[in-house]
Amino acid sequence: MITKRTFYRIFFVFVLLINLHLTGFTQVNTKRFLAMGRTDLFNDNYTESIKNLTVAVNAAPDKFEPYFYRGLAKYSLGDYNGAIADLNKSISINAYFSYSYLYRGLCKQQQKKFHEALKDYADAIHRGPNNPDIYVNRGAAKLQLKLYQSAIVDFDTALILDSKNENAYLNKGLALYELKKMDEALEEINKAIKLNYLNKTAYLRRGILKFGMKKYEEAIFDFELSMKLDDADPLLYYFRAISYYSLEDKKNAYKDYAKVLELDPNNALTYYNRAILKTEDKNYLGALLDYEKVTNINPTNIYGYYNKANVKSLMGDLKGAIKDYDKAIELFPDFARAYLNRSSLKEKLNDKKGAYTDYLKAEVIREKFDRSDSISEMFKDSLQLTKLIAFESDFNNANADNGYIQFKNVYIELESNFNISMLAKDEEDYIDERRKQYFVPEIAEYNESNLSQYKLAFGLTKEINLLHPTKAKEILQRLNSALKDQPNNPYNHLYIGILNERIGNLPSAERSYLEAVKLDPTFGFAYLNLANVAYLISMEKISQDTSSQENLINENIEDLKKRVNPFEIPNLKKAIQYYDMAMQIYPKLGFIYYNRANLYSKTQEYMKAINDYNQALILQPNLAEAYYNRGLTLLILQDNAAACPDLSKSGELGITNAYNVIKRFCSETK
Repeated sequence: MITKRTFYRIFFVFVLLINLHLTGFTQVNTKRFLAMGRTDLFNDNYTESIKNLTVAVNAAPDKFEPYFYRGLAKYSLGDYNGAIADLNKSISINAYFSYSYLYRGLCKQQQKKFHEALKDYADAIHRGPNNPDIYVNRGAAKLQLKLYQSAIVDFDTALILDSKNENAYLNKGLALYELKKMDEALEEINKAIKLNYLNKTAYLRRGILKFGMKKYEEAIFDFELSMKLDDADPLLYYFRAISYYSLEDKKNAYKDYAKVLELDPNNALTYYNRAILKTEDKNYLGALLDYEKVTNINPTNIYGYYNKANVKSLMGDLKGAIKDYDKAIELFPDFARAYLNRSSLKEKLNDKKGAYTDYLKAEVIREKFDRSDSISEMFKDSLQLTKLIAFESDFNNANADNGYIQFKNVYIELESNFNISMLAKDEEDYIDERRKQYFVPEIAEYNESNLSQYKLAFGLTKEINLLHPTKAKEILQRLNSALKDQPNNPYNHLYIGILNERIGNLPSAERSYLEAVKLDPTFGFAYLNLANVAYLISMEKISQDTSSQENLINENIEDLKKRVNPFEIPNLKKAIQYYDMAMQIYPKLGFIYYNRANLYSKTQEYMKAINDYNQALILQPNLAEAYYNRGLTLLILQDNAAACPDLSKSGELGITNAYNVIKRFCSETK
C-alpha cells in the first residue's frame, strides 16, 4: 500500500510536470481543477477528487496527469477496474512514468492477478529502479504467491535504497514469520517501530506475530498500544478478542466481539467466531442467530451452514439441520463430513436408505481425496474446501466517514425518476435546488419567456422536496388569478399539478396533469409528470411495510433484487403509456427513456430496461444515473463484467454510492 509519505513524494514530482505541460487552456482552468483534485486526493476526499479530475480530463484529454491522479482516487475507493482504465490511458500518453505501472500493479494485486501485477512492477522498476516502494509492493505480491525468499530479496533491496522504509521492515517480518523464523521476524518489526513509534500497523503486526507465538498476553499489550493510536479500528478488537479466547477469558472476548460488531455491523467473521463461543457455552439459540447472520451476509459460506446444522442438531431440530447440511453440500459437493453428519441424522429419522446413501458418498469422497486408514483422517476433505470459504469481513467501516464511501453501509436501489418541478425564486433553498437540476433548453426558454412574472422557474430534477403548507398557500395565491383569467391555458394546470405534487397530494396532481394534456395533447412535459404520478400512485396502492426487512447490502444478488424491486411486481402499464406519449413529443430527450427504463426494471422486464438505458445514454452521454441503474440491472442479470464499468462511470460522474456497490461486486475477480 502506498503511504501518504510516498504520495507526498509523487505530489512534488508533479509540480514541475504540471507547470510544464498544462498551459494554454482558456475555457477551463485545467491546472486549477487538477490541483483541487490532487489536494482532495491527498486529504482522502476521493469522490470530490474524481469530480475535479474528470473536469481536468475532459479539458485536457492529451495529458497523462489527470488520468493518473483519477486512477489513484479510484484505486483508493476500490474501483480497481476503473483505476486500471485510467492508468492504461495515462501509460498510453506517457509510457515512461513509473508510478502508473506501480499503481496498475497494485490494482491487479488487489484483484488477485499476482503474476500480472509482477509484470507491472517489473515495468515500473525498469523506469524507476531507485524507487523503494516498487520493491516493497512487488515483495508483497510475492508474499501472496508464497515466494517468501524472493520477497525478502525485494524487501532488502528496498531497504538498501531507503533504510527508513517502515513497510519494508514490516513485510520482511511477515515473510520471516511465514518461514517460521519468529525471532528474526520480531526483530524486523521492532525496527519498524523504532523508526516510527506512532505506527499503529507495526504494533498490530507485532501483536499478530506474538499471537502466532502463543504469547497471548504480550499480543494483547500490542493490540492495546495500537488502540491508543486508533480506537475505532475493528480489526484491533477482533484480534484482542481471539487472544482473550486463547487465554480462556470468555467475558472479555465477548466484549471485544461486541465492539467489533458495533464498529462493523456486517463482519461475518466475528459473528462466526462468536457463534463458536456461544456453542461452547451451550447458548445454542444465540449461536444459531449468529450463524444466521453469517449466512445472510455471505450466502456462499459453507461452514456457516455446516455449523448452523450442527447447532440445530444439538437443539433437536433434526429436519432443520438436514436442510442446512443440504445447503453446505450444494455449495461444496465433496464435503464428506456434511454427508456423514447428515447420514447420522437420517438414521435417527428412520430414513435408512438415505442414511446409507450418504455414508457411501462420504466413503467415495474418502477414496477420492485420501486413502489413509486413520480414523481421524478418514473423512478429511479436499484442500479446495478452504479456498471456498469466503468470509466477508472488511474491518474497514471505521474509515467510512473519512472519504472511503465504499465502506459505508448504504441502501442499494435504483436512482429515482426525473420530474418537471417548479421552484419559487424567493424560496430559501432556491439556489441549492437549482444546482441539483439538469439543463433542458426547452425548459430554460419557457422560463425566460413566461414564468418571470410569477417569480417561478421550471426545472428537471430527481428530488422534489415537499413544500411547507404556508409556502404552498403563498404560491397558490399567485396562480389562482392566472387560472381564473386563462382556464384553458395548459401550463396553468401544469403549475397546479406540480404544486399539488410538492405538497404530497398525488390524486389532485394527476387530475391537473390530465386536464393539461386534454387541453394540449402535444404537451410533453405534462405527459412526463403524469407518468411519474401514475407510477407513484400505483406503487402506493401495492406498497407494504418493509421496515422489518434487512436494509444493509450484503454480497448477495437476491438481496439486490429485493432492494431494486421491494414490492410485488406492479402494474405500471398506464405510466409506461404516458412515457410513450411524452417520447413521441420529445424523441431526443434521454431522461424520458431513463424514466421508462426504471419502470421496466420495477416490473422485472430487464432487457427492455437495458435497451432504454442504452438509448438514454445515446441521447444524454453523461447521464450518471443511467450508468448506475444500468449497472445495477446488469448485476441482477449476473453480468458483472458489463455492470462494473457502468458503475465505475457513474461514480466518475458523481454517484458516490457506486463505490459501495463496486466494492461488493467488482473489487475482486470472481
